[in-house]
Amino acid sequence: MRPQGFRRAGRARRQVLIGVCVCAAPLLAACSGAAAQVHLPPQAGPAGPVAVSGPAPGTSRQHVTAALAGYTAALASAEASRDPAQARRLLRPYLAANRIGGLVSAISIIWARGESFYGHDDLHILTVQISGQRAFVHDCDDTSAMGLDYESTGQPVPGTAGVNRANLVTRLDSVHGHWLVESQLPEDLPCVP
Repeated sequence: MRPQGFRRAGRARRQVLIGVCVCAAPLLAACSGAAAQVHLPPQAGPAGPVAVSGPAPGTSRQHVTAALAGYTAALASAEASRDPAQARRLLRPYLAANRIGGLVSAISIIWARGESFYGHDDLHILTVQISGQRAFVHDCDDTSAMGLDYESTGQPVPGTAGVNRANLVTRLDSVHGHWLVESQLPEDLPCVP
């Protein structure tokens, strides 16, 4: 089963891009576990290199949540780069290879319309479920400080403001010892961080 597209295009930067990533992704299973909150690492500048090292010490759950936080930071840097080649390089360590082209194409369309991304999201992980080489992360994010604006005027693009409770499920797969985002799906159910 595949998602039918966006209900409201451009609700927030992350949800716009999630929809594109999700276009070819299967629906995700439900998750369960203990609640947690993840604070994102500082974002690297768009021109900064992205280094990937071997697995660090820690639990599988810590590795999964760090991979999701890394993806979120890399996505913000890719969006700010305004360069498709640079965006691909920034996303490669965090996003499944078969998803990078579609995501970069979606970002490029937004750039071509003269729009840019602003703001950041606050990631609130509710559950993490790991089964072998696959993990599902359910989070309830605050994307209310995010959206798109017109580059020429700096004014917000109508209908692109984020929401204070974005209910998402992210699937990550372990590839050669690194967790990569495979897909993200918004859920229409209310959530509480």
